Amino acid sequence: MKIGKLSMIVIVALIATLFASCSASKSELVPGKFAGFVLSDYMDISTSTSVGGRILGIELDESTLLLHKEFAKGTKEFSVYVAKFENASRATGFWYGFVSEVSSELRSVISAIPWIYGELSVEIDESFMKMWFSGRWLYVFLGDNREEVNSAVKAFKEFEKSLVRSIES
Repeated sequence: MKIGKLSMIVIVALIATLFASCSASKSELVPGKFAGFVLSDYMDISTSTSVGGRILGIELDESTLLLHKEFAKGTKEFSVYVAKFENASRATGFWYGFVSEVSSELRSVISAIPWIYGELSVEIDESFMKMWFSGRWLYVFLGDNREEVNSAVKAFKEFEKSLVRSIES
């Protein structure tokens, strides 16, 4: 009888361990997880997520995940785009085309290390844009001036760190 109870306890413990190890692992970081990002002193006007879409009128492929946030402060508008591509090759390809459109072909080539990282800050249509890609991820911040955009990027990177920590725990 004691062996039967001990066997039952061992079997229940093994089954519990099996279920715990088969449960959902850490959730994957996707652009939609950044929907909670806010800018102090700005009103959050809209937040949208999509598969595919456009960044400043330039089409993304249909496998790219996109978050687009719009903020306002008085008459000033601020836009944030976060995209996750299927692979680093697609992110790099989009980067070259996008930078060529908003700046120049030469800047697109010298602003990136293919498949790894690229960064560009540029004035565009009386606004300031800072963007970068890292692996499969692309980030675009568009506001009225450099200080405003750099401040938003700093706040975003802090938000991203806390988001990554929460997903990893």
